[in-house]
Amino acid sequence: MPETTDYDTIAGRYSAMIDERPWNALYERPTTLHLLPPVDNIDVLDAGCGHGWYADWLMCHGARVVAVDRSAAMVALAQKRVAGRARVIQGDVSNLQGILGDETFDLVLSSLVLHYLADLPAVFSEYARLLRPTGTLVFSTHHPVHDQVSILDPGYLNAELIEEEWGWLGQKMRYYRRPLRDLTEPLADAGFVIERMCEPTPSEELRLKDPKGYDRLCRLPAFIFVRARKGSS
Repeated sequence: MPETTDYDTIAGRYSAMIDERPWNALYERPTTLHLLPPVDNIDVLDAGCGHGWYADWLMCHGARVVAVDRSAAMVALAQKRVAGRARVIQGDVSNLQGILGDETFDLVLSSLVLHYLADLPAVFSEYARLLRPTGTLVFSTHHPVHDQVSILDPGYLNAELIEEEWGWLGQKMRYYRRPLRDLTEPLADAGFVIERMCEPTPSEELRLKDPKGYDRLCRLPAFIFVRARKGSS
C-alpha cells in the first residue's frame, strides 16, 4: 500500500465540501476551539493548515498566525483565504528547522493532521522546539477505536496504515490507526503534560443535520482531542 493520502490530488474537492460537513463543522471544530486558550495578541502556528479555516478564525480573533502544510495545493488555497494576513508556507511539520526558529510560538494548533504522519515522536519534539516555555499544544486526530474492524485484527495495540472509503468525498483515504499510547507516550517524551483529553458528545445541531452520523458518534467517537502544556525549561 502506498503512503498516506496526497492532498494535492483532492485539495479542491476537499476544501469545497469540508466547511459544511457536519462532522467537521459541528463536531471537530467546536471541540477544538473549546480547548484553545485566549488567542488575542499571541503567536500561533497552524500546523497542517489545510485550506486555512483555522488560520482565518485565529486571525479574526486577534492572533498572529503562521500556517504550514505539506500540500502545495492546500497552501495555495490557504494563501487565497487569508489574503496576506498571515504567513503561509509549505513544509513538513515534523521538521521545520531552518524555516521557523526555536520558541517562536505561544500556541501550536494541529487539527486532524497526526493520523497522516509516520513519526509522531519527531512531530511532538518539533512542536516542543517551536513553543515558548509553558506554551500550549492543541490537537485533534482520529480516535483509536473509530475503526472497529481493526480493533481485533490486527489488534488495538498494533499501529497500521489503513485505507478507508470516505463516501462524502468519494475518495479512498490512507492514514494511520494507532493505539492511544502512540499519542501519549511520545507526547510525554517531548516534555508535554496533558491538561485535557476530550471525547465529545455530538450536539443537537449535528443530530438535525446528520441523524445517522449523530447516532454513530453517540456510540463511537470519531476523533480524540488533547490540550497539552509544554513543561518550562
